[in-house]
Amino acid sequence: MGHEEQLSPEQIDPKISALRGALKRTWCDFCATSSIHGLKYTRDKDTNRVVHLMWKLISVVMFICAIVMTHTFYADYRSSPTRMNVENDHTPVSKLYFPPITICPEVLFNMDKSKAYIESLKLPQGVRASDVLEHLHIFSGFMLDDARFSATEIELMESVLLQNNLSMVQFVEQLRWDCHEILHRCRYHGDIMNCTRLFQLSKTFFGHCCSFNLRQDGLNFTAQAAAGGLDNGLSLILRYKDENYDALKSYSLGFKLLIQETDAFPSAHADCKFLGLNTESFATLRVVETFCSDAVKALPIAQRNCIFRHEFELRYFPNYVYPNCELNCRVNNMDRLCGCHTYFFEFNRTKDRVCTFRDIPCLVDNFPDIITRKKKTQCPCPLTCEHFDYDVQISNFELMLNMPVVDPFYTGIEKNDAIIHIFLNSQVYRRVRVDLLSNMVTLVSNLGSAFSLFVGMSMLSLVEIIYYFTVILRKNYIQECHARQKLQSWHKRPNFAWPPHKNNIQQKSVFYISGRN
Repeated sequence: MGHEEQLSPEQIDPKISALRGALKRTWCDFCATSSIHGLKYTRDKDTNRVVHLMWKLISVVMFICAIVMTHTFYADYRSSPTRMNVENDHTPVSKLYFPPITICPEVLFNMDKSKAYIESLKLPQGVRASDVLEHLHIFSGFMLDDARFSATEIELMESVLLQNNLSMVQFVEQLRWDCHEILHRCRYHGDIMNCTRLFQLSKTFFGHCCSFNLRQDGLNFTAQAAAGGLDNGLSLILRYKDENYDALKSYSLGFKLLIQETDAFPSAHADCKFLGLNTESFATLRVVETFCSDAVKALPIAQRNCIFRHEFELRYFPNYVYPNCELNCRVNNMDRLCGCHTYFFEFNRTKDRVCTFRDIPCLVDNFPDIITRKKKTQCPCPLTCEHFDYDVQISNFELMLNMPVVDPFYTGIEKNDAIIHIFLNSQVYRRVRVDLLSNMVTLVSNLGSAFSLFVGMSMLSLVEIIYYFTVILRKNYIQECHARQKLQSWHKRPNFAWPPHKNNIQQKSVFYISGRN
């Protein structure tokens, strides 16, 4: 190793401290014997200082490159530690629930039922039932901002509630559609059955609708299993059972079809399709499931950049999915800006006030802030780690009333019916697994490859560094201290001299001290 057991005084530099001298000797020994490339040339005695300086610069540059690449590897590991792999393209769809289906009428209320109910109410003086019916379009102010309503219209509708001591929820309950009023016939897995066995009245961002296989507060989740093919799908004949269903002058004539995750609140975040009247439509679904490995589940949220449903609580919705978080943000904004939330978000989970007609101007004026168009009103909504995605492709055809068919499902269809067939287009579906892109072993391997590429370092080199700057440094420091003590005592040592004897006569001894420079 080139380490002398003892240092001679000539090897000591008294101008520097013992520790600095030990560090210098340790560094020289390390450069001479280290496996790190280039260091030995920085102390080569056969070359001059220019060569030493050049090799020092080269070594520094290589170390900087290795550190930069190491930082890049580590940053990638921290920012994107996961990857997605297709685990199986042939998972049977029988393991799935049939995707939730929601049918919403384009017209908010059944006008025949609304007319009969309003005529039974005690109306303010000078107000007729027809006046109230003509102003039902004011309900769009709870959902959109494309219309402004006068104070006269608002007070007219508000007076109806006050006159009859009605809440907004009670009033809407008497006007809304029931499922049997828009669902004429249903067929599921090839069997024609009563639609009320499949569909239940649900709350959505578009008002009251009818949903199948949806998990929502107040609904009985049916947990219907999926099966592939048209024969195992869901077929519906939709018909407005109301002679005056377009009295509110809706933008379009037909129905909305919403398809979303089982726990998601039906809204514009769902895959939304329009079903026109006098049409027959075929909606094919392709399902992709995303799930996480155990290694990803063990990561902290900051590294996997997503959450599981139990890790994030919402105020207005029991289950966390991304669309629910966005809607929860909207309801929070409503409550913050207007002090209430709209009737279709009422699930009795909070004591917040339900908006009335007098709150419509506030809702309309603050609509951009409520729906988070502005960044300052947006909420942190992390993505869910595990979820289902539905790819919906729909084809529309004109309804052929006179076509001869033997299928009893088509018996008695009418001109303004809308027929929809919803089915999975395959007996299998895709499962995508989220795995670790690199674990700690891979990270260490990448770091080692970076240092090996630029400076030839390995784990053994790290052991060498620790060894030299602990064991060898201590040994050199002790040698430095011992050598300096010897040098100091050598400068202070007295010199003795005996005079010559004459005639063998005993003489007294004398001594003198002479210093050596």
